[in-house]
Amino acid sequence: MTRLCNLLRSFGVMFFITVFLSSGAVYADDIKSIRSMLKKSVETGDQAAFDTVLHMALATWPDKRSAILMEAEALQADWMAITQLEELEAAREAAVATEQASRARGIIYYLDPVLWNGQINLGASASTGDTEETSFAVGLSFNRQFGPEWEHGLDLDFDRTTSSGVTKRQRFVTKYETTWRPWDKTFLLNYVELELDHFSGYDYRIVENIGVGFQLVDSVRHKLRLEGGPGLRFSKEEETGFTNTEFLGRLSSTYDWKVSSTMSLRDRTSVIFATTSTTVENDLRLTAKLNSHLSARISFKARYDSAPPLGTSAWDTVTRASLVFGF
Repeated sequence: MTRLCNLLRSFGVMFFITVFLSSGAVYADDIKSIRSMLKKSVETGDQAAFDTVLHMALATWPDKRSAILMEAEALQADWMAITQLEELEAAREAAVATEQASRARGIIYYLDPVLWNGQINLGASASTGDTEETSFAVGLSFNRQFGPEWEHGLDLDFDRTTSSGVTKRQRFVTKYETTWRPWDKTFLLNYVELELDHFSGYDYRIVENIGVGFQLVDSVRHKLRLEGGPGLRFSKEEETGFTNTEFLGRLSSTYDWKVSSTMSLRDRTSVIFATTSTTVENDLRLTAKLNSHLSARISFKARYDSAPPLGTSAWDTVTRASLVFGF
């Protein structure tokens, strides 16, 4: 009787797993859900359920095959087929060989655009009538990881607005961030920002900041990181030509929420406490994926400067809808 109950229980578990995976209730990139089901099978000592989960996951998401096999190996390698373990070992050796061959190219290894994840962000608007206004914005962003520890990110943004033939806004901002992760949840970073804003009262502003960061949340759907540290800000006032160098402290937070398999939200806030002023910036963006390369995005940016140059506003906000092409 006990054996019959165990068989019925195993059949019930496997039936539930089959229906659950086949129904698409798990997102294609939700490796965490697959890991959870595999772990439950290991904890109950149910190898049949483990095999079913693994088989169905591999059949449903073949593009995630290596990641799924690695999760299974980490939990219970003894229950996996020899061919699966050999496949993982071959994949690791191939990855190492590819990385070594790429590094052997010297400087091309670092500059090759194919190895950088890139995005182009385009937004534009026009209105006619009592006031003729046109607005144009373009953004480029690149991200690259060098092994598990190093990550580089570059963002370039330019936007321009004219009203009745008169330029009302013209701003160029570039940001470069290098991150080094020698520890699990803690990282070091170097942040550089160049701002050329024709209507800010400054010819230019340059921020150089080094700091330490903490990955407070790192789940499939939610990620939150905090960072901060000292730095310098160099600026030149447009009206007077006066140049200024000041010490600063910078705090920043980045929150990512994977709303669904096709929609994501990011909110990034930074505060710069400088000798002469405090600057607060917030960048909120909601992105909806249209296909494998194209996305639609709505963004809202706000900036506050506690001591702006004479004739300029302390607040600056921009709301924009744009298309994003990833390559």
